[in-house]
Order: sequence, then structure tokens, then C-alpha cells
Amino acid sequence: MRAIWSGHITFGLISIPVALHAAVEASERVSFRLLHKKDMAPIRYKKFFSVEDIEVPNDEIVKGYEVSKKKYAVVEKEELEEVQKSVGEGDRSIDVLQFVDFGSLNPLSFEKPYYVTPQKGGEKAYAVLRDALTEAKRVGIARFFLRTRPLLAALIPGPETLALEVLRSFEELRDPGKLGVPAAGKKPAEVKMARLLIDQMSEEWDPAQHPDEYRRALERLLASKRKFAVEPAARARGEEGKVVDLMEALRRSIGEKGGRAKARKTGTRRAGAA
Repeated sequence: MRAIWSGHITFGLISIPVALHAAVEASERVSFRLLHKKDMAPIRYKKFFSVEDIEVPNDEIVKGYEVSKKKYAVVEKEELEEVQKSVGEGDRSIDVLQFVDFGSLNPLSFEKPYYVTPQKGGEKAYAVLRDALTEAKRVGIARFFLRTRPLLAALIPGPETLALEVLRSFEELRDPGKLGVPAAGKKPAEVKMARLLIDQMSEEWDPAQHPDEYRRALERLLASKRKFAVEPAARARGEEGKVVDLMEALRRSIGEKGGRAKARKTGTRRAGAA
């Protein structure tokens, strides 16, 4: 896998050269394209003015922030550039701020995973950090910049590879206290029975035992569709630049040629009769 970022993991006086790799294989996702039913041409979206229902060119589009219902404040490009300057662009380092128990992290904060691999000269220090985190059952909380954006992330040890999980800002998570879930009184006997059942059902986690059944069924359907695949119909442009249906254009052309040929024959017979 090609690295999307390279730099160093730093903590204390330690600096380990590493590279980041995408952990999710986007090509494995089953996705669909919207097509025109008539000729299988892909559907594209255009930006329209909601009031007059006309397409708007990019140079007339600005970014706005909704300050109250249906009231917007325009944010200029230069203002966003000033915001970027205020946070900086960072150096190419994953700065570990602290180490915490893995169980203290809220899994709902996990946003996007990456693999971290050692670069030349960092293999030994990388392995030491990975194994030490595993033994301590801890993860590193780190900050780093990706595409000029500062991110908070968790450095998580695996059996072979370190992973970096980008964390959502805590402000983005809704307060579960607002859901109105009642606090039930503890009943020791029931809790004890539930714990016994949990212990009986506890196993080592193996994701391969839980495949995506919907994906498998969908793949079987799509495999049966391969022999029915068709290419989008070719299209031609009219004299005024409008897209016209190729089959219709051919029919018209054949009709016009046939009409001209008939006219020539009629004209020839009239000339001979004269």
C-alpha cells in the first residue's frame, strides 16, 4: 500500500520515522451509479439557484454560515485563509501528548483509521513502542496535521502494526443524558445472572465469523448481472449544441436520404416523359 503521509512519531526525546496508510479499502465497497434509464448514461448533479431554478457558475458561489434560521453570514476565502494561518500547518510529526487506558476512550469518538508503519531506521523503536503499549494496555493520544488540518488521534497497538484512529471532537457527540433513559435500581441477583451469561458467551473476537450477509447477497446479485451489462449509448451534438439521441439522428438521416432519392427518381421519370 502506498503511503499517504510520512513523518515521525515523537514523545519525550524519542522520534520514530513512520508512514501513514489508509486502513479502509474503498474499492471493496459496493456502490452504485445513477444512470439514465433510456440510454444508461451517468447522471450528474448541477448546482442550481433554489429561487429561480437556474444553474449557478462556480464564480458566483460563496460559503455561508447559518447564524439563525434562514439568515446567513458570508465567509470569504481570505477569512478562511487567516483561520488556517492562526492554527498553522504543523510539522510532519505525530506528537504524543499523553498515554491513557484504552478502556477510557469512547468508541463513538472513532472517526477514521490509518495504519502506521516504520520507515527506514525506525523499525526497532517502532517495535518497542508497539509492544510496550500492548503490555501496558494503553494508547497514545496524539496531535498531527493532515492536509493542513490539525487532528486529534489515538495511537493504538495491534499484534503487528500500530494504528492511528482519528478522533471526533467531543463537542460533536450528543449528550446521552438528553435521551431520557431512566436510571434503574440495581438488583444484585439479576446482575449476577447477567454476568454469568456474559461469561458463558465470551470468546476471542474474530471478525471473520461475522461476515456482512447483505454484502454477500448483493455480490451474488451483481455477479448475475455481469452478462447483462451494456455500454452507454453514444450521443451526438446538434447544430445548436444540444445533445440529441443518436438513434433518432440516424433515423432522421435515413429518412432524409430516402426522401431525396425518391425525389430524384420522380424527377428523372418526369424528364423522360417530357
